[in-house]
Parts: sequence; structure tokens; C-alpha cells
Amino acid sequence: MKKKKARRRRSISKKSNVMSNAIISKQKNAGKEAISEKEDLRPTQLKKDVYKKADNGGFALKRYFIVARQFLVESKVELKKVTWPTKKELLSTTAVVIVLVLLIALFLGIADLGLVKLIKNVFG
Repeated sequence: MKKKKARRRRSISKKSNVMSNAIISKQKNAGKEAISEKEDLRPTQLKKDVYKKADNGGFALKRYFIVARQFLVESKVELKKVTWPTKKELLSTTAVVIVLVLLIALFLGIADLGLVKLIKNVFG
């Protein structure tokens, strides 16, 4: 009984591995936004390693510089992964936000005036 379950688990994991490899290969080949294989995104140190390194440093000021530097390095790596909007996309989404803010402000203004008149009529 246990052998059958183990075999099932192995076969399922193999299927999911094959499936994930197929998805990954499709994603690598898809469009301009895919990260090229030539691009080197080096893995950064784990935060625990940074804190250990900082603790060995001695005084607190050096520790803060080490942690701040690691934060900036990780931020740079994350910003390389961002897809920035084009100028056209930026302008269109900004216009949508402005229009929606004006509509909501108009609705809330009308609701506020109505409630003020209702309260004045009720309390005199």
C-alpha cells in the first residue's frame, strides 16, 4: 500500500516537473519582455547572512551601513524586473484616475448637500 502511494507521488511530481518546464520554456520564448538568458541576475545574500556579517563588524554605525547597502542592492535587482509603462499608457491611466476622482467628488458633494438639507429640516 505504501509503495503504491510513493509511486503515485513520484509520477505526479514528474508530471508537474515536465509541465512546469514546458511553461518556463514558453515564457522564455514569449515576447520582448522575457529576460534574456545572457542577462546575469546574480542572487543576493540572504538577510540573515547580512545581519551576521554586520554583527561581526563591531560598532553600530558600520552595521547600519552594511544593512542599508544590502537594501539598496536588493532594490536595484527588483527594479530591473519592473516593466515600466509607456508614455501613452501613463497618460491614459492618469486621465482615468482624474475623471474617476472628479466623479466621486461630485457624488460625495451632492450627497453631503442632501444630508445637510435633511438634517436642517429634521432639527429645524
